[in-house]
Amino acid sequence: MTTLPEHFARPHLVDIVVWEGVELLDVAGPAEVFATARSGGVPAFRVRLVTTGAPTVTTQAGVVLQAAGRLGDEAPFLLVVPGGASERAVEDEALLAAIRDAADRAEIVYSVCTGALVLARAGLLAGVPRATTWHGALERLRAEAPHLEVVGDRRWVDHGHLVTSAGVSAGIDGALHLVGRLLGGEARLAVARHMEYADGAPPGHERA
Repeated sequence: MTTLPEHFARPHLVDIVVWEGVELLDVAGPAEVFATARSGGVPAFRVRLVTTGAPTVTTQAGVVLQAAGRLGDEAPFLLVVPGGASERAVEDEALLAAIRDAADRAEIVYSVCTGALVLARAGLLAGVPRATTWHGALERLRAEAPHLEVVGDRRWVDHGHLVTSAGVSAGIDGALHLVGRLLGGEARLAVARHMEYADGAPPGHERA
């Protein structure tokens, strides 16, 4: 298995933001990918759920999630912004402010599904030319961020600091891509095999 580069000498923090009505697989898919990633037999990432409000939230599916911390109490290496109930999330000024602050301190910001709408409302897509989201929200993203080329035929779009993925299960694909980018192709394949997920790399789009 690929050895972690020097700056990965310890597990790096992955914070996944959750709120009432968040989409369950948007959270669980990337969480499983990053929690499974290994280098030299040791975990590459430390994954936790974070909120800006109550420590428990109920997902769209009715599953209750327990957060391990508050967004912003630590600087994450990788910040994940999922989708679900995005209409509520984009109107939550405290949430948007906390996401902006955490994004400024994160090495990578990764949205899943309609999490791209949250990033757009927070002003975090202003510096990228291209992004994607859930197929049912492509027009909403175009309206929210008119400068963007919004692509509907890619599972993920990578611009270095900021990565967006399409809906729900595509969050797994984007997370696997990030594991490959950070740890190498062997690490990505090892995670996919562990999860019994397809080994092939789904269509994506790297830096424009």
